[in-house]
Amino acid sequence: MFAVTSQGRFPGAVATRSDRSSEEGSPVVGIRQQRQQRTRLALLDAAASVFAQRGYASASVPQIAQEAGMSTGAIYANFSGKHELFLAMMRRVIESGAEARQRSADHITDRDELLEQMVTTWTSTVDAAPEVVLLMAEFWLYALRNSPQADAVTDLLADVRANLAASIVGAGVVTDPDRAERMAVAVQALAYGYAMQRLADEDSVSPAQLVESVDWLLLGAAPER
Repeated sequence: MFAVTSQGRFPGAVATRSDRSSEEGSPVVGIRQQRQQRTRLALLDAAASVFAQRGYASASVPQIAQEAGMSTGAIYANFSGKHELFLAMMRRVIESGAEARQRSADHITDRDELLEQMVTTWTSTVDAAPEVVLLMAEFWLYALRNSPQADAVTDLLADVRANLAASIVGAGVVTDPDRAERMAVAVQALAYGYAMQRLADEDSVSPAQLVESVDWLLLGAAPER
């Protein structure tokens, strides 16, 4: 007699389509997916910590696994390796920033107040979570040192600019998307330059100065109303 598994199958048996369909809709599968999602998020958090502390080149999969309190197998079950984990972690950082800007802009209709709130969200992040700036620096260095992988980095930075451009249009600064995109390039450069200076010497530049500089830039680039 063949032994039967707890799922009622012979060992090594391949699940049929009907078997898989019934499993996918089962509570067990839902719990498994939730557990996997929690594991993935914990690994991304650990990766952010290790990459910020050690840099991409010096960080290792075992170090990230140790930081997460998991095995290296947990990492390879969710990511192909350090490269994919790094990019997934950076996408999460960038998307979190976009969501924070959106939340800060909700229910604000005044143009000047809206722009100030958007910039202040970034300056607050720089002061409260400087590791974000370190990760962005690693992101740029990664692109410069790994030219075959640079497209993935430039795509993510382009997503940031697209989000900024949408915010500029949403704030009523301009209505032309192409003009907003060009303005977003300048705002992005200002914001990242500010972050680097602030992290190296916080007395050299203040949040109010970035708000003022972005206002000057947008005021000068926007057509007269």
